[in-house]
Amino acid sequence: MNIEGSVALVTGSTRGIGRGIALKLAEHGAKLVINYRSNEDAAKLMEKTLSEMGVDYIIVKADVSNFLEAGRLVNEVLENFGVIDILVNNAGIFKATRFDELTWEEWDKIIKVNLYSVFNVTRWVVPHMIKRGKGVIINISSISSSIRSSKCMPYPGRVAYVASKSGVNGFTLALARELAPYGIRVNAVAPGLIATELIKNVPSLEERVKEVPIGRIGKPEEIGEAVVFLVKNDYVSGEILVVSGGE
Repeated sequence: MNIEGSVALVTGSTRGIGRGIALKLAEHGAKLVINYRSNEDAAKLMEKTLSEMGVDYIIVKADVSNFLEAGRLVNEVLENFGVIDILVNNAGIFKATRFDELTWEEWDKIIKVNLYSVFNVTRWVVPHMIKRGKGVIINISSISSSIRSSKCMPYPGRVAYVASKSGVNGFTLALARELAPYGIRVNAVAPGLIATELIKNVPSLEERVKEVPIGRIGKPEEIGEAVVFLVKNDYVSGEILVVSGGE
């Protein structure tokens, strides 16, 4: 897909990986829909950045873990731009809590924000994409859901997070099969250790960095570049692209 002139909706896009993705899409000429749940300061900073870049954008406050709020977001996009070419389901949270201390409320919140939000927004967007006969959906997963060695997940406390992101992977693969006949491609990006605010919740961070073969923490814009690749390559669908510095 040609990114220039397309309309891209990126959830959770005023900070961290979501911000990096949105800015990379903007660099390639996309019109942006920025979404956030509560951080007004981050939204204002993103608005300032996009205005200075001369990007065509709107910013919509909505809690995408709520199905009706997700619908309101999608309807607002369609009212403003008329189409949605690219959907990036990025909204997510991370908290390390040992399973024997994990409360139902914590479990419920992580699953809703990380997994339900992917269903919610996608469910509202897909009928529109089917009607148009085209579209790209990219879900942000995690290396924790694509374990290739024990070193990828050496610390306790990730049961809820891994369950949510593993659900995102399964959702991605199944939906890619289902939507391919309609001209809609579905992929996921599974980041490794990335420099965002969530990194403060990673246990034993210095030891964790030593496990990255490339020897450093990744940058949000590097996840943005992976998203750009998946948008532009029309022959890639049903893939989970791990971006982890070789981990």
